[in-house]
Amino acid sequence: MDAYVLSTHAVQRSAQRNLSKEDIECIMRYGERVRRTGVIFCQLRAKNIPHQTPGNDRLWQLTGTTIVLCKCGRYIVTLYRQEKAFQRDCRKSKYGLKTTYPTCPHCDCSRPA
Repeated sequence: MDAYVLSTHAVQRSAQRNLSKEDIECIMRYGERVRRTGVIFCQLRAKNIPHQTPGNDRLWQLTGTTIVLCKCGRYIVTLYRQEKAFQRDCRKSKYGLKTTYPTCPHCDCSRPA
């Protein structure tokens, strides 16, 4: 699995939302990804969880959690929990120039594509 780097903001938010590194890796593995506004939104939805997963597994508690990644997909900008957020994120414009995110240490995400 690729190594992901968390921004200081993402570290703070993961602590506030009680998400461990293992939880983040599970969301990245099973979550659905959408590119919008110059970033990648990755959200774990109930339909993305494997069918053989038991009902009391931690993965079911993570449904609705969204991770925002930079363009290259290795730098986690922020994360949040909201069931309907993925529908809202999918409606965003494909290219947003007004939104600025922290720059990624792996690529030059600040320059336009």
